[in-house]
Amino acid sequence: MASSPLILAALAKAALPSAKFKQAKALPRDGREPFNSALLTDTDGIQYVVRESRGAKGKLKLATETQCIRAVKGAGSLPFNVPNLVSDSTTPDGNTLQILEFVYGSTIDLEHLRSTDPTLRQVGLAIAAIHSLNKDKIRQAGLPEFSTQETRESRIADLDRAAATGKIPASLLQRWETALEDLDLFRFQPTVVHGNLNTGEVLELDGEVSGISGWSELHIGDPAEDFGVFAANIDSEVMDAVKFAYFERRDEADANLAQRATLYGELAIATYLVTSLAAGRTEDADWALTELEVMAGTVEDGTARILSKVTFTSTTPLLEAEELVVTDSHTIVTEVVDEVDVSDLKTRPIELPNSSDDQLF
Repeated sequence: MASSPLILAALAKAALPSAKFKQAKALPRDGREPFNSALLTDTDGIQYVVRESRGAKGKLKLATETQCIRAVKGAGSLPFNVPNLVSDSTTPDGNTLQILEFVYGSTIDLEHLRSTDPTLRQVGLAIAAIHSLNKDKIRQAGLPEFSTQETRESRIADLDRAAATGKIPASLLQRWETALEDLDLFRFQPTVVHGNLNTGEVLELDGEVSGISGWSELHIGDPAEDFGVFAANIDSEVMDAVKFAYFERRDEADANLAQRATLYGELAIATYLVTSLAAGRTEDADWALTELEVMAGTVEDGTARILSKVTFTSTTPLLEAEELVVTDSHTIVTEVVDEVDVSDLKTRPIELPNSSDDQLF
C-alpha cells in the first residue's frame, strides 16, 4: 500500500526528532519499485529523500542500498556526490525507512547523448573514479565479487534462459553463443562496478557530473558492465568518447571492453524479455521482442557491431556512418499534491514561506 508524502514525513520526523520539515512532495516513481518515496524540505531549505519499503523485496533493496552507500563512502573519494545516508530505521509497521540527503542536479539522458556532447567526457571520468575505488574496502563490506569465469558463466546462463523462451531470433542466439565461446573476449581485471548506470542515476550541474545514485547493485566485477548504455547507442563514436575519457584516468588496458559492453547490452534486452514473460507483462515483452527483431535485422544485413574481434568496429560502410547525426510543532500545513519534477531541482535556492514557525512537524 502506498503511503502519502505526509505519512512519510511523519515517519521521517519520528526517526529524526530534531528535523523541522516544511514541505512534502511525492517523487515520480516506477510503479514496480518496492518502496514509497517522497521529497522533504526543511526550514533551512535542505532537501531529503525518504523511502519506506513495501514488502520483503523493498526491505532487501533498501538494506542493500544502505550497505552499498556505506561501502562507497569508505572506499575512497569521488569527484561527485553520493547521497548521504541520514537515517536507516524500522517503522512501527516493521517496514524499512531510509532517509537520504537529496543530490542536486538535472538527470542526464544517457541513452540519447551525441558523440560531440561534452557531458560524455565527464561521465567517462566519473566511471573511471568508481572503478578506481578500493576493492579491499568493498570486499570487507561484504558486497558480491565475480571473477572473469563467473561473469562469463553468468552470461551463458542468461543466454540459456532466453533461448528457452523460443522467441529469440536464431541469428542473435548464434551471435551471442559465438561471443561467449571467445575466451579472449573475457580477459579483464575485475574492478568496483556501479552495476546500474542508466538514465536517472547520473546527474549534471553546471556542466559537471554532480552526483550518482542507485547504488544497490554495487559489486566487484567486469568494468564493461557500466558501459552498456553507451555501447547500445547507434553512433559508435559515443562509446569511443566515453571510453577515451575513461582511460585518461584508468591505465589498465582492456581492448575488449566495448565488445563486452555491447554483448551485455544486447543480452539485457533478452533478460528483460524473460522476466516480462514470467511476470505476465505483455506490453513489456512485446517491446523487448520488437527490439530483438530490430537487432537481429542488423546482424542479418551485416551492420551489427562485431563482438568477438579485438577491434571494436561496425560493418556499416563509412559513408553511411558519416551520415549519422546522431517552530510551532502544532502548525498544520497542507501536503503538496503535485509530484516533483526532479529535472527542475537543478539549483539550491528553495522557495520557503516568510514565517519561520511554519513547519510540518
